[in-house]
Amino acid sequence: MKKYCLGLFAVASMQLFTSLPGHACTDFRLKAQDGTLLITRSMEFGQDLKSNLRSSPRGRQFSSMAPNGKPGLNWKAKYGYLYLDGFGVNASFDGMNEHGLSFEYLYLPGETQYQSAPEGKEAQALSYFMFGDWVLSNFKTIDEVKQALLGIYVVQQLLPQLGEAILPAHASIYDASGKGIVVEFYNNQINVDENIGIMTNSPKYNWQVTNLRNYLNLSATNANPITQNGITYPATGQGSGAIGLPGDASPPSRFVKTAFMVHNVDPANNSTDLLNLAQHIINNVDLPAGYVRAIENGKTLSDTTEWVVFKDISHKIFYYRTYNDMTLRSIDMAKIDFSEGATPLKMPLVMPPYVMDVTGQLLKTKG
Repeated sequence: MKKYCLGLFAVASMQLFTSLPGHACTDFRLKAQDGTLLITRSMEFGQDLKSNLRSSPRGRQFSSMAPNGKPGLNWKAKYGYLYLDGFGVNASFDGMNEHGLSFEYLYLPGETQYQSAPEGKEAQALSYFMFGDWVLSNFKTIDEVKQALLGIYVVQQLLPQLGEAILPAHASIYDASGKGIVVEFYNNQINVDENIGIMTNSPKYNWQVTNLRNYLNLSATNANPITQNGITYPATGQGSGAIGLPGDASPPSRFVKTAFMVHNVDPANNSTDLLNLAQHIINNVDLPAGYVRAIENGKTLSDTTEWVVFKDISHKIFYYRTYNDMTLRSIDMAKIDFSEGATPLKMPLVMPPYVMDVTGQLLKTKG
């Protein structure tokens, strides 16, 4: 796994976002036998993000601020994209652009330290909250992103919507070829790791990948019976080859379990089968209300899987579902107007639950 360390600069002091439980997001990449690539991501949080699905056209102007109040990085969008916002802030937590480049922010508490721009370099300062928009609006490929990271400083920005706290995060980025990187901010640097196709939360990404070595003995194949002193001891039920596979909701356990499943499942034939397979995998880390919680100041805060996104980066189709409605909804990006001057679109992500009543169809049938 290659690592790149970019830009050694002083870390800005920050108040970390600690008023909520662990925010257990999970991300993985799948490829079908026909070449279709699908990026799946769950968003878990301890409060309602009130996310909207938005479009951003080409030509949109962006202006960031440096920590000292001076103007920061300014740019004009080269590409259009779809994205999900949160906290009432019009910024990308997750998205895909018209060329299949995918961006996702996942929580990374206890590890993240954003940079500060050196004096005279304020024009290269980019708020961490605008990092997703910068990636999605400017680049087609991972190589382009990596090169551009050499010329920016990702800095903190205090937002009233977060109670002046800082949201510690790391980013998972893929291009349409399936190539991916993980971008983290620590040790006064922008740290770029090769993405193996799995990502969760803390600890740092390189630790999570190394931790997989503790589970090399696991197998999707059932254990063979053992005979000792004339007595044969068969395995107890299916899945005996994977005894020891973590099953809790902590980030290291979700990383290992998701990696095990992605590595061992039968490959999907096409985009339809791939979408179905991704749902089965992500369901293994779904969080119902109350399953993961923290008690702070006498108040119980519970993580839930607020929404899940499935991004077909080969065919540019954006699928999603929400906690209250597991029905899949899709957006065909080819039908969205991303031309310069196009009206940005905005739609609440959460909709009333949908259940299909098939009683009428049953009544028309004969046994």
